[in-house]
This record gives sequence, C-alpha cells and structure tokens, in this order.
Amino acid sequence: MKHTTSSLRKRNKIVLFIIMTSIFLYTVLMATGFAKGLHSFPWLSLMLCATAYLLYQLRVNDLVVCGFIVMTINVLLVHTIYESQNIYSCILPVLGLFIVSIYQSAYLNAAIMVVFAAEIGWLIYAQYPTLMETFGQTNLVVLLIILAFLCATSLIQGYYFSISYRNIETKNDQIEQEFLSKEGYLKLFFENAKDSMAVFDLNNDVIAVNPAFEKLYGWDMNECIGKQLPMVPTGQFEESRDRMARMLNGESFDLLETVDMRRDGTLFDAEVTLSPIFNHDGEIIATSVITRDISYRKEAERLLVQSEKLDFAQGMAATVAHEIRNPLTVISGFTQMMQQDKDSPHAYFYGLIDEEIKRIDLIINEFLILAREKTDTEKEVFDVQEILRAMLLFFKPNMHANEIDLESHLSNQPAVIHGYPNKLRQVFINIFKNALEAIGTNGNILVSSNIVEGQSVQLVISDSGCGMSKETVEKMFEPFFTTKDQGNGIGMMVTYDIIQEHKGKIHVTSEPDFGTTITITLPLAQQNEV
Repeated sequence: MKHTTSSLRKRNKIVLFIIMTSIFLYTVLMATGFAKGLHSFPWLSLMLCATAYLLYQLRVNDLVVCGFIVMTINVLLVHTIYESQNIYSCILPVLGLFIVSIYQSAYLNAAIMVVFAAEIGWLIYAQYPTLMETFGQTNLVVLLIILAFLCATSLIQGYYFSISYRNIETKNDQIEQEFLSKEGYLKLFFENAKDSMAVFDLNNDVIAVNPAFEKLYGWDMNECIGKQLPMVPTGQFEESRDRMARMLNGESFDLLETVDMRRDGTLFDAEVTLSPIFNHDGEIIATSVITRDISYRKEAERLLVQSEKLDFAQGMAATVAHEIRNPLTVISGFTQMMQQDKDSPHAYFYGLIDEEIKRIDLIINEFLILAREKTDTEKEVFDVQEILRAMLLFFKPNMHANEIDLESHLSNQPAVIHGYPNKLRQVFINIFKNALEAIGTNGNILVSSNIVEGQSVQLVISDSGCGMSKETVEKMFEPFFTTKDQGNGIGMMVTYDIIQEHKGKIHVTSEPDFGTTITITLPLAQQNEV
C-alpha cells in the first residue's frame, strides 16, 4: 500500500467517519427496535474505533491507524452477523470490501476478502446442520454462489472505484498544490514588496497591510486592522470620496499622483494605484491601494527645473552685466570729471548721478555673482563666524535706528571652512536686508551657530518679521521671483547659488505673522585644505 502520508491520512479520516456513522446507525436501530435481531451493543468495535480516532488525532503512524480501522470494520461486521442470526447478513462483508477499496490497495482488498471468506466459511461450517435444515442444500449452494458473485462484483467495482477515486484525488491534490503555491507566492510578494500595499473593505476599513505600508505611513499592522485610517489630507477629502465612489463602480486608477498623510500628520508626495477587488461572480468585495513615495523624485524634478532656470539666468546675467557695465564706465568717468568743478550750478545733480551709478554697479555685481564670474582667484580658509560677526556690526546701527533687538549666540569653537569670504558676505547681506525689511520697526533678530559632529557648521538666523506663506517659501530661490514692489528677484537666488557652490545647504521655515528662520549648513574645511 504505497501512499503519501497526507493522502493516507485523508483516507483514514474518511473511513473513520464511515465507521462512526455505522456505529451510530447501529445504536439507533438497536434502540428503536427496528432491527429485532440486534440486542447487544458493539462495545469492542466502539473501543477499537475510539482508539483509532485517538491515534489519528495524536498523528501516530498512519499505517498503524489504518490497521486499527480495518480491524474495527471486521469486528463490527462479525458482531452484526453474529447478532442478527440471519444467513443473509453474510452479504454485509461485501460492504466492507467497498469501504476498504477507499484505500486503493489491491493487496489490502485481497487480504480482507480472504479474511471475510474465512469468517463466512467458519460461520457456515459451525451452523451447517441448522442451515441445511432451514435452507436445504440447494438453496445454501445458491446463496454461496450469489455471495461469491457479489464479492467478485464488489472487487471489480471497488477496483474501478479506486481508480476513479485516485484520479479525483490526484486532480484535487494538483488543484490544492497549485492554490497553495499561488497563495504562497502572492503572500511572499505581498510581504516583500517595496511599495506600500493595503486592502480595504467596502466601508473603507483596513483588511490587510504589508510591512512597506507600516514603514511608509507609520501605523502598526495590529493597530490599523479593522479601522479607518486618516491617510488623506483635509483639503483632498472630496477628491478621495469621489475616487472611492468610482472604484465601487468598477473603475481603477493607475499611477495617480497625489499627496498622502502619515500617522504623525506629515504630508508626502505619493503615486498610488487604486483597484477594486472582484469575487468569482464579478462582485466588488474590497479595494486595494498600492502607494509609492515619490517625494525624492518630485524634489529632483524641482531641482532640475530650478537648475535649468538658474543656468538661463546666469547666461542672461553675464550678457546683461557686460553690456551695461561698458557704457556705465564711460558715464561714470565723465561724471567724475564734471564733479571736479565744485562751483558748477549742477554739482548737486552730478552727485545724485554718481550715487545712482554706484547703485547700478552694485546690481551689476550681483549679476556677475549670479553668472559665477569669480572675483576671487582661489578659495580661502577662514572662520565663517568672523564674517558673520562683521556683518552684524555692519547692520547694527540700522537695527538700532529701527528699534530692532539683536541677540547673538555664536559658538566659541572656530568654524573654519574652505570657500569665498566675499561671496558669503553677500549671502549675509541679502539675508539681513530681507530680515530688516520684513520687520520694519520694533522687532528682534536672533543669530546662533553650532558645530555639528565636527563635520559642519550650522548658522541660524531668525527674525520676528511678517513671515511668508508656504507657496512663497517654495518659490523664493527661483530666478527673478520677488514679493517686493522694487525687488529684482536676484538676491535669494544668488544666496542659494553661493551656498550650493560651497557644497552647503540652506533651509527656510516661515509662517505668516510669525517670522522666518533661515538655517545654513556648511561643511568644515578638511585637514588637507587647512
């Protein structure tokens, strides 16, 4: 009897069920008196059946369990034949052969048939005088022929039944294996996918999430199952509700770019794929959401656009600066010559012209800085805090005149960097000028610095001015963007460009009516640069 452990265990389970059902029917027939020949309960069969069931539950060797099951069948049939005292009950072993054929073993069927034949032969031998007197020799021979015919028929039918059952079982095993394999692959895919995946029921309650979802959104799987999660920002509720309604009508959304919200309330750019899940009848039973964080991609796209704008602005700035400076030099020279005549009635106007020429020259210098025409021939090693202190002294009178309090907390440690001092002076000039204009009068400016892990210096400049909106902060470094009536949109663009040239970072946080904080991070000079 060659069977895999799993298939033999399944067959043991089926035959055990048939035996228990038979004992139950025996008990009902005996209790109701429907079968008058049955007087004693098959306790031995019940104990053998209970033992087989216990061994089955304890996962003892399936061949041992099979042996107990076959023994139980035999004992139950012998008990029934003996109790009935009816020669026709000898046909019952044929049913036993049908039951045993479930095991699909020709050897087991043949062995059981031999056992049943021996038992029936012994019964006929022991009861021969009574049988001869009751049935007669001819009828007894006919009964034996009928019994042999039924046994042969049962063997043949059992054989074909076993073949059919084996085919069905093989097919079921294949289907089950395919299902388990498919389910296993899907589970592995779901668990190991890098994109966030979540399944929701029709009430938008979470059914399942993968580890990538937990990492991206910040919710633990155990705390979000069966709940509705606040993943949509307040301003996008209507769009989300509309998409949900369309999904329930069978519509899908592929690679939709939107903004989602994490557990801590922070927002991020997301690319989502929304799909309804159908059952075999084509009914929608759930929805799936696959999310990918594209914040880095969006930032890269923004930086690319800004870089392209900056390249254009640099080219244009260089051209404009040279074209203006050439005639401006001539004008400046003639103006200085005319100023030498102190008695001229136009001396005052010559002075005004000279002042305006100087202002134009400052603007041209900003253009040249933007165009990266370096006035410094090479980089220098210097303490950037000294540049910042000098700028604070430079603006201190202006701050005092406008009743602006200055609070400075610069680090005592030197912050030596490798770069261009004049360009960083321009950075601080631009920032302080903007801070003074934002405050107007009666405010304060806080300046601080600290060394971060011995690798970089962090400079923080905060003001209590009018602040800026989120949209303004996002655009403030773009070429020629300005919110001032007489601004040119170059200062902060130049600032950003200079910080990038020093391999640093600049970060701005601001809120209307609550001021602005600008954080500049610059790498410290390496040992080989000092």
